[in-house]
Amino acid sequence: MALLIAAGNAGSFWASPSNVSGVIWLLIGLVGIVFSLVLAKALKRFNALVWALLLAGIVIGVYGVWRMGS
Repeated sequence: MALLIAAGNAGSFWASPSNVSGVIWLLIGLVGIVFSLVLAKALKRFNALVWALLLAGIVIGVYGVWRMGS
């Protein structure tokens, strides 16, 4: 968390392009997860589309975390 707060310092978390893209991918994954859960609530069930969106959101989020770690 301290890395995220130190955004203005040279050599900070945000200075690395892989960290920035990792955060973007992580946010896209979280949006996908939230969208799938909202869709499941609207449809009142988990169908194949909801499971596919949920899985895609998880995979994209994990990729974002991996990008931040590399």
